[in-house]
Amino acid sequence: MPPRPLARCKRHPAAAAGWRCDGCGASLCPECVEARRMHTVDLLVCRLCGGRAETLIVHRSEQASYADRLGQVWRYPFTRHGLMVAAGLGAMLAFVGFMTRVTFIAARLVPAAIGAGIFWGSFFAIMRSSVRGETEVPMPDYGDIFEDWLAPALRGLLATSVVWMTLLLYLVLAGGWDVLQYMDRLLNDPMFYMTGRFHSIPGETLLGDPLAWLLGLASLAYLPMALMMAVTSNSLLDIFNPLKAVHGMRRMGKDYALALGALLTLGLVYSVVHLVSSSLREVAFDVVVSRWLAQVLECLVFFVMARVLGLLLYTRGDALGYGAPGEYFTPVLPDAAPSTSLRVDPQAREPAMEDAAAANAPTPEARVQALSAAVQARDIPQALALYSELGFLPKSAIGPAVHLFVGQAAAAQGDYALAVRALESAADVAPDDPLAPKALVLLARVLGERMQEAARALDVYRYIVDRYPDTDASRFAQARLPPTT
Repeated sequence: MPPRPLARCKRHPAAAAGWRCDGCGASLCPECVEARRMHTVDLLVCRLCGGRAETLIVHRSEQASYADRLGQVWRYPFTRHGLMVAAGLGAMLAFVGFMTRVTFIAARLVPAAIGAGIFWGSFFAIMRSSVRGETEVPMPDYGDIFEDWLAPALRGLLATSVVWMTLLLYLVLAGGWDVLQYMDRLLNDPMFYMTGRFHSIPGETLLGDPLAWLLGLASLAYLPMALMMAVTSNSLLDIFNPLKAVHGMRRMGKDYALALGALLTLGLVYSVVHLVSSSLREVAFDVVVSRWLAQVLECLVFFVMARVLGLLLYTRGDALGYGAPGEYFTPVLPDAAPSTSLRVDPQAREPAMEDAAAANAPTPEARVQALSAAVQARDIPQALALYSELGFLPKSAIGPAVHLFVGQAAAAQGDYALAVRALESAADVAPDDPLAPKALVLLARVLGERMQEAARALDVYRYIVDRYPDTDASRFAQARLPPTT
């Protein structure tokens, strides 16, 4: 879809608006927004009426279309870091490729599997890093044998099988190809065990069959979706789910067609590069260097292919149900900030210590006891009032259970600034107490669901996962963390 025209500021029509006031409804530019601190929370307010300034958000596909993002995709691997990754990956692939040629067929399976894991691990890593919005070629991590080697190789094999397996099955069912006879002849050929070369497949039968051409083109059109589902889905069976694939294609619409066109063009580029790399592999002056250069050239093309699919997921991944829908919305002015400096709202200042120390006021200890009594009696108004008055005391002067109760009550009453302060205190006072992860979960929910502070909420969820693993709070937080981070 085309980018949405930017809204204009009410006071400054020449300036783009990045916020809207929930009080007067005016569109606001950075000059018309002011940052204020209320309790422990920084808020953005309208300078026209003092109302809350809500950030304007837009879907990624409307902020910048997929076609615009593809415009510079060819530059992706041609950076210093990208060329270094291609050089390292090319060296590894050239080595394992050499090992598959100098060993017997049984011994070739191991380097072949390693090579497949290296290639698909890097391919899928580029797709995932693109979904996260990164612009550099990621350095692959091969520390985990299953996750970084075997799983990517299996997913890549299954995803590409929609092309070669489909044609082989058609050759068997419609072309009369006797697979058993072929396998028997192959296994009884001593040269197969020496060279690892398969016998030719009667592909000429497919070349003259219009239905086979149609089936092959349909499989190639399906292949990008299969690769994306190999990355986005937890179930490998989804790769072969045509209903889900077609549904995703229809939702992506023109963007999927653009990706197909880009991949087809890159396929033609790869054909030319492959001819050059094949010639390099035959150069006799230095077998090691020539094979390495040939592999690096091919890697650069595959990097761009992976980037094309990764950008499609970054722009329209919600069409496949990848991640939470809110992750695909971004501020209209992502780099803009209020032009006015942060100031403390006089109405939100904590009670002054001198007021608390007045001769006719109760002692702090008495107030803490009164607060505890109000919490035990479930007297919410009294508890909130007393807690606000005790803001000058250290957090440790009040127990975590009291902080938690006040935080819950303040959130229910709509006093989110006080709720944030109390819930933060509950976790800070006794971080090893079982109440701490519960308070942090509530804090994240208040920030994300009530105050629309999604970035701060995600930070709290990540802290819960790191600080309190194997807990209900951690599992709750993991379910709300985007898979794209």
